[in-house]
Amino acid sequence: MVMNTHKQPFRPNSAQRWGLIRPYIPAPRTSLHPLRLWLVFLLAALLLLTWRVAEPAQSTAVPHSSNASQISYGVNFINSVDHPADSQQFSHGASTGAGWNRWPLYWSRIETNPGQYDWSQHDAVVTADQANGWRTNAILLGTPPFYTTNLTALADCPAGCPPPAVGTRGLDAVRAATPEGLYNPIFSDGTDTPGVGKQINPNNPWAQFVFTIVQRYKPSGTLAQAQSWPADWGITHWEMWNEPDFTLFWDSSLEDYARLLKVGYLAAKTADPQAQILFGGLANNGDPEFYGKVLNVFASDPQAPFHAFYHDIFATHNYSQPWMSWFHVWKAGRDQANHGLSKPVWLNESGVPAWDDYPGPVWDPKSGLRATTTEQADFVVQNAFFALFAGADAIFHFQLYDGCGNQPAFTDFPPHNGELCDANGRLITDPTKPCAGDANGLFTNPTDAICFSQHPTPASPRPNFNAFHLLTTHLQGVEPLWRTRPGGSEPNNGPQEIIALYKPSTGQRFIAMWARFGEAQTAVIAAQAANATLIYPDGTSQTILPNNGFYQVQLPAATNQNAFWDPTLYMIGGSPRILVEQGPATIDTTPPTVTSWAVANKPDYTQIALYWQGDDHGGSGMQDYSVFVGVDDGPLTPWLTNTAATHALYESQPGHRYQFEIRGRDYAGNLSAPRTQWVFTYLLPPRAYLPMIAR
Repeated sequence: MVMNTHKQPFRPNSAQRWGLIRPYIPAPRTSLHPLRLWLVFLLAALLLLTWRVAEPAQSTAVPHSSNASQISYGVNFINSVDHPADSQQFSHGASTGAGWNRWPLYWSRIETNPGQYDWSQHDAVVTADQANGWRTNAILLGTPPFYTTNLTALADCPAGCPPPAVGTRGLDAVRAATPEGLYNPIFSDGTDTPGVGKQINPNNPWAQFVFTIVQRYKPSGTLAQAQSWPADWGITHWEMWNEPDFTLFWDSSLEDYARLLKVGYLAAKTADPQAQILFGGLANNGDPEFYGKVLNVFASDPQAPFHAFYHDIFATHNYSQPWMSWFHVWKAGRDQANHGLSKPVWLNESGVPAWDDYPGPVWDPKSGLRATTTEQADFVVQNAFFALFAGADAIFHFQLYDGCGNQPAFTDFPPHNGELCDANGRLITDPTKPCAGDANGLFTNPTDAICFSQHPTPASPRPNFNAFHLLTTHLQGVEPLWRTRPGGSEPNNGPQEIIALYKPSTGQRFIAMWARFGEAQTAVIAAQAANATLIYPDGTSQTILPNNGFYQVQLPAATNQNAFWDPTLYMIGGSPRILVEQGPATIDTTPPTVTSWAVANKPDYTQIALYWQGDDHGGSGMQDYSVFVGVDDGPLTPWLTNTAATHALYESQPGHRYQFEIRGRDYAGNLSAPRTQWVFTYLLPPRAYLPMIAR
């Protein structure tokens, strides 16, 4: 993710972290990067290729969180200490429709000497966030040099490292190191066990810092009381570090991060029991099992189950390839399920930089892991549908303005077509600076930016702004419905991507569709209403009518082939279309159908395993099922009512006849015809182990 300390902090994304866009280097690239970077490129490429091959062709929706329909939208760096927002910046932030601002609070810039805190800059930014109605996803990171355990790194600045300078990339080796005293007891009684009246151990500096900052900025905390804030003003969500799976932010071990998260969680909850603690958002460019391994560490901690495995929310990041958002969110849910957990998953950084807009490189259409501004907008829509279908609870865009991207602070130049570049991708007039930048923003930089301040239309929205605003306007209160890939000879793995979401409050379904490859497609969608609205990424829309019960939607070909590991891959699909069917009065009047089957779970017939499934035929989707049971000729009585389960065990006895009746209900309230399943548990001759089943 994020963190340098200029106007919009350094943002090494999943591509840029590997050096392809830090700084811009013209083709041919292979002779210009050191061997170590190319080994990293190869690892990243193999991981991405593996994920691509392993991707299932068709998915059904299994939300990982009971609160999956309440989507939080955010933007990184609407306001921050590195560049406090003025009224125009706050206005631009508000125009996105987002409700969250995400920015870092650097430990090393607050605790300037052991036990001495400088709150002046941070107080002002926190106050401005609250006054402008922003909820804050606050990131705590950056070890002060006097607390580092990395003696080798500390030798780089034996007199003590100064505070991070404007333009510093990521964290230096000292600030990315394990804090001193991290393994000391969290509480002054010599334990890690919280309790009423317990004090934080001053010999654990990370615990002390987290407790102190949460105590200051929580609702009704020190700052709130000093300024007489309303009761609900303050920071409630605290992210423990940033991208701990990426050495630019955490050069210590996975086990050290697990300890850092545990200490931070317990210290924060001691200061504010209502605080929500985020697992540090993962970069996903190194160990794909990082989260699962941390959970395994906690699984051996007898306290972990009593403290939610030391986090309330899992955060993850994705750039450049929208499908990976589905993978990262889905995988997080799988990792949680392996430990009996079900926590919200936040995609709190996502985006793709544009190459065809200042600061460029406008002369390099194959610039690695970049996109055109049109493809950039397409990414926003596709990214959201992938993430929401997987069950994401929040989507954040990186970022409001371009800031300095991955480039040093004060990098600036007029728009150009490559003539200002030397052979190494540096400015001819200043070889210490790159000749291109990262156009990540929903808005271009204003004229007072410390980097890239010469855009022809400063502080103006890009096409991705309209796409993001489309999400915040329409995709709230939605739930995953179905996903398929029709249009080809291989069933459910064709050249079209179609993802459907459902909005229970209005009875609407939102179906996003796009071409996966370099050929235009025609999507055919079964109609559930008399008409529908077709929405484009730029926010424009039109009413369309079904023909013989089907909508036909033209999908432009995909154009983005900026994947450095596979130039034939279409990293971003073609321009998406979103079909929205009209209100609850006319939507989905077709009942679903239910099928079932049963087997004896034990040879003596003391248990019947009953299975069922429903199909709503592209309608609003299956909501739940009710199952009734009758014994011999007795009446049917309720067994399971309004359950989302699709199988259950029924305790039975030999020598009886069991009648099961299953009815399914879709989200529009339509009930299926009853499905009857008979099971006879009469004793059978030896070698016969299945009951007789009447279908």
